Amino acid sequence: MTIRRRFAWALLAPAAALAAPERDLAELSLEELSDIEVTSVSRTEEPLADAAAAVTVVTNEDLRRSGATTIPEALRLVPGLHVAQLNSNLWAVSARGFSSSLSSKLLVLSDTRSVYTPFFSGVLWDVQDFLLEDVDRIEVVRGPGGSLWGANAVNGVINITTRSAKDTQGAYFEGGGGNVERGFGAVRYGGQLAEGAWFRVFAKGFDRTGQFNPDGPANDGWKLGHFGFRADWQPDAKNTLTLQGDIYAGDIGQNLSIVQVSGRAGPTGKLVANVAGGNVLARWTRTLGEGSDLIVRAYYDGTHRDDPAFLDNLDTVNVDLQHRFRLPLNQELLWGLEISSMNNRNRGKGLLELAPADSRDNLFSGFVQDQIAVLPSLKLTLGTKLEHNDFSGFEYQPSARIAWNPFAGQLLWSAVSRAVRVPTRLERDVDVTVTSPGETPVEKLLGNRAYGSEQLLAWELGYRWHIQRTLFIDLAVYYNVYHGLDSIEFDPSFVDPRTGQTVVPIVNKNLTDGVTKGGEASLSFMPFRSWRAVANYTWTVVTVDPKGDDLNGGRFFAGFTPRHQIELQSFLDLPGRFQIDAFVRYATSLGYPRSVDPSGSFGVPAYTAVDLRLSWVWSRIDFSLVGRNLFEAHHREFAGGSEMKRAAYVKVAGRF
Repeated sequence: MTIRRRFAWALLAPAAALAAPERDLAELSLEELSDIEVTSVSRTEEPLADAAAAVTVVTNEDLRRSGATTIPEALRLVPGLHVAQLNSNLWAVSARGFSSSLSSKLLVLSDTRSVYTPFFSGVLWDVQDFLLEDVDRIEVVRGPGGSLWGANAVNGVINITTRSAKDTQGAYFEGGGGNVERGFGAVRYGGQLAEGAWFRVFAKGFDRTGQFNPDGPANDGWKLGHFGFRADWQPDAKNTLTLQGDIYAGDIGQNLSIVQVSGRAGPTGKLVANVAGGNVLARWTRTLGEGSDLIVRAYYDGTHRDDPAFLDNLDTVNVDLQHRFRLPLNQELLWGLEISSMNNRNRGKGLLELAPADSRDNLFSGFVQDQIAVLPSLKLTLGTKLEHNDFSGFEYQPSARIAWNPFAGQLLWSAVSRAVRVPTRLERDVDVTVTSPGETPVEKLLGNRAYGSEQLLAWELGYRWHIQRTLFIDLAVYYNVYHGLDSIEFDPSFVDPRTGQTVVPIVNKNLTDGVTKGGEASLSFMPFRSWRAVANYTWTVVTVDPKGDDLNGGRFFAGFTPRHQIELQSFLDLPGRFQIDAFVRYATSLGYPRSVDPSGSFGVPAYTAVDLRLSWVWSRIDFSLVGRNLFEAHHREFAGGSEMKRAAYVKVAGRF
């Protein structure tokens, strides 16, 4: 009997009446939109049009008009990302290949606070809740960002930036519901504490029903309540202080336990994970002179997850400093230091165990980056991140980027980078008995202290061009070479001195290599102020080359990222303060090769999804109707997931 049959392993398996006094983003031309400042590429502000990386910005106005209620739904607007929904509360979000609900090569930041979990080196999207009205922008960098942001920024960086309290003054409310979004609501109030000091507080909650489950009743409902605050203080022209925090609690339903071992009984009954957490972040920014500043940031983040299969608590403390200044010969130097400590306590409930159950892991790192203006039209950026973590030891992640403006409105850029994905507690500390109790010999999935980092060497090339004032093209191609990807392998058997049983160990090793290649194209067209259209195309090819037993089937990972994706977006303002926004998404099929799955029962057919939003503004109140997946009663987006239902909801929002 093969290990595949014996062991099944799945883990976490324009609105003028509403606009602020400033100019609304919907009123900007494409040329002006490209001048929006981004920080995720170089950790300093620079115009989007000049960034030497494949970067996309989802603005606050894009968020509102998309009809998205969660961050993963909003990320569907970005070329180069694969966003597939598995059930009401679970997503596979990845960049440039290796799609999975456990995607481990994408670093996600909330106001530069990492939401990475060392449990599986990814993101628990079901607790990444935001009042989207207060999100200023989402910056998405496709490609490595390890030289500045560190380990796990392998295939991309997502930086969610919220608005200053100064920009969210007054009262705001929203509420609504529908057949999937059963009910949601939020209130927020912002005011001024003193001269140069502003605050806001908010509370929100939602109740989402389960999606269509072809195997039985749906139990993937999702409820979450959330409270947060932010305060910004500018005592003088050189200093800015920010203090912000959030707390949340909720229930996450599951159709199946996220930990399963074939042949062994797992959790039964109604499967619900109780989640809670909170964080607080403080940031001080001081301007030291022209082209020079200092930023000090510290945060605490605590998460609690009482899952039917395990109990997990994580406390993270992080302190970060960065300093920017100018050097002779048109150079700008940026350097920084970071210290992070993660205290994780995990208790299994019958199947999953970590040994030891408690772990404190520390990270110490520093980075340096030098931007050199070789010519007025040519900029070279060199940098590296050096860090030490308790999982894999010392890591280095250098990069080199070059940007050239051959003509006005055009940018040609190229980059070569090295990045790493560090091991997780599942790979280092896992202790799961695979065989049934009493069976001899005993097969065990055991942690491997010798397991090292997954490594990437990436080559990128991109081109941006403003063709007149109404047309904008953004192109990027890449070639990624991976070494030491995760594989599950047999180790030599041994006799357990405690029980006298023969143990056949199954461990994680770095015995798989891989290559991904592809490209992304985005075309934006704005013939007049009242209409903007966007067309995105993503091409991804994944090749995996196992060097060992490959018990986890890594060779088949290539089949779970769509080869082609196409997205069309239309934002249209109509007379009488009406808006109509339409979104069409197409993705090619997913699944195992026919030699492995002849019936195609684990595959996902190609699908096209159509979403529509209709809005009308009366005074300071916005009434909107949103429809999703309008052309199908339900469709599956990822293997092993539920099917996404046709859905609609109404929303009322106002600002006073």
